[in-house]
Amino acid sequence: MSTTAEPLPAAARTDGDGGREAPTVVRRLLRRPSAAASLAVIALLAVLALAAPLITHWYGASPTAFDGKAVDQALGGLPRGTAGGIGGEHWLGVEPVSGRDVFARIVWGTRVSLLIAVLATLLSVTLGTFLGLLAGFLGGRTDTVIGRTMDLLMSFPSLIFMIALMAAAPGADRELLLVVVLGFFGWPYVGRIVRGQTMVLAHGEFVEAARALGARRRALLVREILPNLTGPVLVVATVSIPGCVATEAGLSFLGVGVRPPTPSWGQMIASAVPWYAADPAYFLIPGGFLFLTVLAFNVLGDAVRDELDPGSKQR
Repeated sequence: MSTTAEPLPAAARTDGDGGREAPTVVRRLLRRPSAAASLAVIALLAVLALAAPLITHWYGASPTAFDGKAVDQALGGLPRGTAGGIGGEHWLGVEPVSGRDVFARIVWGTRVSLLIAVLATLLSVTLGTFLGLLAGFLGGRTDTVIGRTMDLLMSFPSLIFMIALMAAAPGADRELLLVVVLGFFGWPYVGRIVRGQTMVLAHGEFVEAARALGARRRALLVREILPNLTGPVLVVATVSIPGCVATEAGLSFLGVGVRPPTPSWGQMIASAVPWYAADPAYFLIPGGFLFLTVLAFNVLGDAVRDELDPGSKQR
């Protein structure tokens, strides 16, 4: 495994000024139209996720309630009306056959997808940061063991292993299992970046000065090195969330992710595939939400990286 570390973003070398740097970065992000639009989309999705019970209660539809009157059984269960039954009673139409409200399922699907993605990212970032810090700071045998473990996990065809693990535990809590599986396979990518940055910071002048003053290893890690990893870790977390959203949707699409009747965008897309010609709206709506979510987080991640590391624009 290579010991060459990536260049540390300039804005990440806070030397204790991270708290003053953060508002400046946020202001610069808001001045960028693409980043501001992405933040607006993410904020809207966050509101939908957090307020899903209130929204569906006010809306008057349950994501699991069947409505036989909204579909035409004589036509094989196609929604009544145009564009999949879109109208005043059903804002985004209804599912074929079951008549379940698409808007209510989209709202709850947002809650499920974002909750799994955020928790999985937190797990991977926590594990990756902790183990990457130890590997980069202690070096030696500790670095060898952790580094080889990261190499081993990153060499696995992770999607195949995820499918196998999910299929092998049919009675488990799928949402919790998804968080654990996504976080477990995601931490090596965080750990490798943190390890490289830690190796650079461990030989910085401010760390050497603290060591000369008698600071112990724990103080050096917690007070000197960890605060200066905020920038790189934030960038990694921002780009990890859309990956988790897409992976969860893919696993649910394949039938080994979130199980019915719990709504999931991937599950909705899978059930819409046989109907895409007769009812394209049912296929396009969850697909559009998935696309916008992944796009918004990716654009925001690129903007955060550019602001924290201006040199990346020229590389």
